[in-house]
Formats: sequence, C-alpha cells, structure tokens
Amino acid sequence: MGVKQCSYPNVDVNACDAWNITLGNGVTIAVLDDGIELTHIDLQANISSLSYDTESNTSPSHIYGDHGTHCAGIIGATRNNNTQVVGLAPECTLMSISNSLMPTENSRMKRANGISWAWKHGADIINNSWCSPVPYDVIDEAIDSALTYGRNGKGTIIVFASGNDGTGVSYPANSNPNILVVGAVSMNGTKASFSNYGSELDVVAPGVDILSTFRYNETFSLSGTSQATPYVSALAGLLLSLNPNLTNKNVATIIESTAQKVGGYSYSTNTNRPNGTWNSQMGYGLIDAYAAVNFLYQCPIINIQNQTITSNSSVFGCKISVSNVTIQNNVNVIWDAAETTTINGPFQVNVGSTLEIR
Repeated sequence: MGVKQCSYPNVDVNACDAWNITLGNGVTIAVLDDGIELTHIDLQANISSLSYDTESNTSPSHIYGDHGTHCAGIIGATRNNNTQVVGLAPECTLMSISNSLMPTENSRMKRANGISWAWKHGADIINNSWCSPVPYDVIDEAIDSALTYGRNGKGTIIVFASGNDGTGVSYPANSNPNILVVGAVSMNGTKASFSNYGSELDVVAPGVDILSTFRYNETFSLSGTSQATPYVSALAGLLLSLNPNLTNKNVATIIESTAQKVGGYSYSTNTNRPNGTWNSQMGYGLIDAYAAVNFLYQCPIINIQNQTITSNSSVFGCKISVSNVTIQNNVNVIWDAAETTTINGPFQVNVGSTLEIR
C-alpha cells in the first residue's frame, strides 16, 4: 500500500481530495531519523538547504540506514513527476536531521540536540519515528522548548510514533501531553497488532505494507508506527500551509476532531479528551486529510451568545465569537479557535471557574 494511490479500502486518508485545496507548500518538516537520501529522485526537489548530523554536530546530515528516507517519502515525495510514490504533503520542504538511532546514551542525548537544532533552524514540524526504553531529562527539555518557543512562540508541532510492542505508548511519545502520538492501523482498518496504545494515543494512520522511498533511488514497503507517524506530520504540514498562524494546539485539535471512527471500535466521551469521542486502541481515529484541510478552508464561525455556562465544556471552531456570556459554578471551559476568538461584553468568569482560550 503506497501513498501513490488515493484510495485504500478501510484506511483512506482522503489525500486526493485534500490536494485540491493544498499541497503543503511553504512548510518545513524535519525528519529526525537515520538520515534522508538527499539526492533521491522522488525527494530532491523538496529537500531543504539546511540539514544536520547529530552524531558529528555538523552539516550536512549523514545516512545511517534506510529508515529516514522511507519516512521522508511518506511525508513529501514529489507529485506529478511520473515516478514511484507521492507523499501526503508533496510540496513541503524536508529537513534531514540524522542520528544513528542506536540504543546508546550518547545517541539519545544527541537526538535531543537534533530536536533543538531543528526548531531553532525553522522546522515547523518534527517527525519522530523512534522510541527509547530509557527516559532522559535532556530529551524532555528539548521537546518542551520546541513546543513552547518554536515557530516564534506558536509552538513547533512534535509528532511521535506510539511504538511497536503492542503494549502501552512508549517514551518519548508518552512524556508530554502536547505531543501528537500516532498509532498504526492495518489494511482492514483495525489496530495493527504491533501498535502501542493507551491513554496518550491521539490518532492512527496507515502503518502496514507502506510503499515509500528507499535509498539508491528505490522504493520499498515497510510496516510500523514509524510509517504511520509521517502521515500525521504531513497532515500537520497541509494545515500550516493554509494558515501558518495556527498554534501547535490548534493543529492537534483539527487533526483529532476530524478523524474517522474506523475499525468497529467503541469510541466514547472522555473528560481528558475534549476533541470528540476517543478509544484507547485507536485514539480519535484514522486521520482524514480532506476533512482537516477543508475545515480550515471553509472556516466556520461558532457563535456563543446570551449564555450562562455552568458545566465543563470545550468548543472548537475556526473562528469563535462570544457575547453576553457568564462562566460560573467552578467549571473549566476551553475555547479553541484555529484563527480568532472575539469577546464582546458583557462577559464574566466567576471565581472558581477557568477559561482557556487557545
């Protein structure tokens, strides 16, 4: 199953419809992995002039294996060149951040350096198709800084694979609630047997027999949450290409709230999951590229008027307009607007209640 096709039974991410709206131009997606083959015929047109090797602390990036090139193709293999495969964001810019991915302490510390280098050099999104059996403060700090300070304070989008053990979500994916955590689905739309799951899982994407770019101008099929994660990074890129002022929380909300409820699972409300119904095996569901980008393209306005809010609630819209509203009764309210939240008086949040405007 490769990105070249636009429709897969049960696991269609609706790429072709999304491409009628945007192809991801103007967005830089860093791939922190074992290096991208910068001269690959399906990638070279989209390769950033900036790259970095974490092992030697030098530029350009190196190649330590095939994994990074495969992930890069799922994100941004070029379109309409009559060759091989096409990425979900075929006009994005790919930034190669190389690391050996070997299970050594120094390598993991160098991955933290790679995260920091990427966001400080303009990466809008960082794709991380790797896990670590040991937590490291330096990795946590690098992720937190990227989420907080990246993109001039709007926050770099950090996307991580959930892991391939068929158990709980792995580290670092489970380390920060603002990471977008991605699991894998098989061709029949159910959770891939290897895909890690649990309370930190956000969404799923295709992850079985994914055809993508490989070294030496080749293509090859691989399976794993490593292959699912680039789909989500690419979708984040499509969204930012439409509106570069989105925060990382805005991007996550759009991706999560537009996901498809596939696989026959029971999705239910969860107080810790405000963006729709959710399932521990599937998160919010299978990403839907068209639904996500069309939401921004249509930009609906949500009106909240003449209300007294007395229960916990979360409202999501492209634009939110508020007038004559009181929040009381010790409740927590979230207003998450992809573009703007406008408040007109009278307006009041009583003591004991909280309002978060994203």
